Amino acid sequence: MIMSKSRDGLEKIIVAKPRGFCAGVERAVRTVDLLIEKYGPPLYVRHHIVHNDHVVKRFEKRGVIFVEDLNLVPDGARVVFSAHGSPPSLYELARKRHLQVIDATCPLVTKVHSEAKRFAADGYFIFYVGHKNHPETIGVLEEVVPTQVVLLETIADVWKIQPLQQEKLVVLNQTTLSVDDTKEIIEVLKDRFPNLIMPTGRDICYATQNRQDAVKALAKVVDLVLVVGSPTSSNSNRLKEVAEKQGVKAYLVNNKREIDTTWLKGVRVVGVTSGASVPDELVTALVESFTRVGVEVEELKLVDESRIHFMLPKEL
Repeated sequence: MIMSKSRDGLEKIIVAKPRGFCAGVERAVRTVDLLIEKYGPPLYVRHHIVHNDHVVKRFEKRGVIFVEDLNLVPDGARVVFSAHGSPPSLYELARKRHLQVIDATCPLVTKVHSEAKRFAADGYFIFYVGHKNHPETIGVLEEVVPTQVVLLETIADVWKIQPLQQEKLVVLNQTTLSVDDTKEIIEVLKDRFPNLIMPTGRDICYATQNRQDAVKALAKVVDLVLVVGSPTSSNSNRLKEVAEKQGVKAYLVNNKREIDTTWLKGVRVVGVTSGASVPDELVTALVESFTRVGVEVEELKLVDESRIHFMLPKEL
């Protein structure tokens, strides 16, 4: 329960925009919605369609079965591949099992897969900046033979690597990383390997960039930042880190019920944002818990993403 305005001194909530669903998540969620409407349950989805507990539980109630192991899907059944991308071996297994695959991979993730295959075919050694156990990283790394790619998670990793050749080098990265951290790693890579190239266009997705920029702006005018998102969400965790690096306390919460009122002691202005896989209804409910006790609400708008949409899979 949120403290009253008079008791905790809280005066204002500033809500960042953009926040919440990006075009890739919107596409993936819409894909599952339409498939349930068209064919009914059960519908199998390989991995959580997006990294948000609320979205996953809502789909489970409608008959969606989330699996990590494709062998748990009956032969010939319909299965959706999640927004994060999948390794080539899963597509091959699905083909052998005669599964009907509907691919909900974000087009921006697919772009990185395509870049990895293209550069590997052209004889490049690939530096891939990402998180080891993230499904996006797992999928991209499997596109390339192990001798042609190395995973970098920190600047320290840059100093440990010894590529087999230094003439043709390229760097790719996970789409949901910290923009600033990735930039630092790439700068060190450039210093160590002058021949390093980057593909045309950035790999950090537009939504990741925009939401991190919005948090930086938010951090300048608030005392504390609340990030609505699940602990499994890479981009939500990065938003919390970005706020903290600006010198502002930040907390990651799944919903309004996870707010600890002791966080608000001595706080006058709270900033609110959410990860790219978070339904806006969760942010609305959180904000309303403050407005009910008389706290003022403002919106800090940096970029309009309302016109950015991705086409649904061809099966739909």
